[in-house]
Amino acid sequence: MATTSKAIEAVLSAACVADALGAATECMHPDEIVRVFGGPVTTFRTPPEKTPFAKGLAPGRLTDDATQMLAMARRIIGLDRPPVSADAIAGFIDWSHDEEMFQRFAGPTTRIAVEAMRAGAPAEAVATPEVYSCMFGTSNGGAMRAPTAGCAAAGNLSEAVRLACLMSAPTHNTQIAYAGASAVAGAIAVGLSGDRSMTVFEAAIEGARQGEAEARRSGRIVGGAGVLRRIEIAIEVGLRYKADLEAARAELIEVIGNGVAMAEAVPHAFGLIAAADGDPWQAIVAAVNGGNDSDTIAMIAGSVAAAWNGAENIPAALIEEVSSVNGLDLARIAEGLAKFNAQVIAGEQG
Repeated sequence: MATTSKAIEAVLSAACVADALGAATECMHPDEIVRVFGGPVTTFRTPPEKTPFAKGLAPGRLTDDATQMLAMARRIIGLDRPPVSADAIAGFIDWSHDEEMFQRFAGPTTRIAVEAMRAGAPAEAVATPEVYSCMFGTSNGGAMRAPTAGCAAAGNLSEAVRLACLMSAPTHNTQIAYAGASAVAGAIAVGLSGDRSMTVFEAAIEGARQGEAEARRSGRIVGGAGVLRRIEIAIEVGLRYKADLEAARAELIEVIGNGVAMAEAVPHAFGLIAAADGDPWQAIVAAVNGGNDSDTIAMIAGSVAAAWNGAENIPAALIEEVSSVNGLDLARIAEGLAKFNAQVIAGEQG
């Protein structure tokens, strides 16, 4: 368990550092980042006055991305059985009780969802609108929680997909959301496995495929670009510009986008992983300095890459700082997830 716990801690550390770094550059253009900060952002910085969400946050503070991930992790750690829908709802409501995060980052849809779930409404009733919509449930909220699913189900891609869809369902229950969240969770689960039977990109694509299939069983199908195909395209771009992160990022922005849509954020992150040859720190820095939805993309890219290659390349001082600023004990959370994995997930396999 010690090795697994340490590997999980690397994933959580990468996710938290990435989220906090990206908070300062969110919604900015890459050129504006250089102008405002005087060069690439590689340390925790005070968000500019024009930052729409993180303005006023201290350097190193987490946003909704990592705090949702950790809320789900804390909820899972206390279980002695596989999680069910009620656990995902409880984890999401736990997150909403962080008043600063909720007031800063919760949009109208999330606020309505939280109020409905607090009143006891089932997840499917909350996440499914009364009218046709190709926008509701297609943003990247599910991908924020997906690293927890991958860590909890380390070594079991199919269970990681199930958990990723379960955690996404309270707010994002579409095939687009499920595919993106499952790509992240599946890639992390395989990366943390002792028997890597596929590459990081094969795991992501298989995760996306299974996520789409799960949406046809338990979610809903909406119009929009396919996450799976976009991941494939993004990987092709990343490999074409391997070791030239700026060129890769620029091309990914033009071809894929780097906004809040699931079909942009998750594929873009995998494209950066390909360009960085799996180096989590390089992928994080590239995403942070790409602006737009920088914190989410950096968190996805960093957590997936760390599952495969550890967090040694991420400055230890940043991991210490983000833990101190946010009062985190990532080692304890990682130990809890490793214990859950060994007793519930691996135990079921045995």
